[in-house]
Amino acid sequence: MPKGKGTKPRAVARRFRPSFLSDLDGRYPVVRGLKYRYGCYLSDLGGLANLSTMEQTIVKRIVHLEHLVEQKESALIAGTGTDINEYLSSINCLSGLLSKIGLKRRSKQISLRDYLTTKPEPVAAPLPAPMEPSNKKET
Repeated sequence: MPKGKGTKPRAVARRFRPSFLSDLDGRYPVVRGLKYRYGCYLSDLGGLANLSTMEQTIVKRIVHLEHLVEQKESALIAGTGTDINEYLSSINCLSGLLSKIGLKRRSKQISLRDYLTTKPEPVAAPLPAPMEPSNKKET
């Protein structure tokens, strides 16, 4: 095996597996983006410790399904085409999963003792915003 090459995949499989995030090679921007999004969902829902196992599974499915929907949208924009019924079905499923976990943030409940004795959770850096072309002419 060549030096520096990993054995983990960098592309998300079409079929969901509960370990899909940990199975991916974290050196790629797409994978880092998925893990960042997963962390954002966990944070919005009050942290991993405040989620049931069922809610954790739903969040992983949401991240996976969001990525697949974005791929379908990219294919539509690029003109390579996609099955529109599959695309609409995916959006409907995503909407249903989002409604299951709720669309509002939940606060994380901790005691003063816990706050004073634990280290803060690391915050993932936000993804860089895409560059937009400037319409201004430089003089």
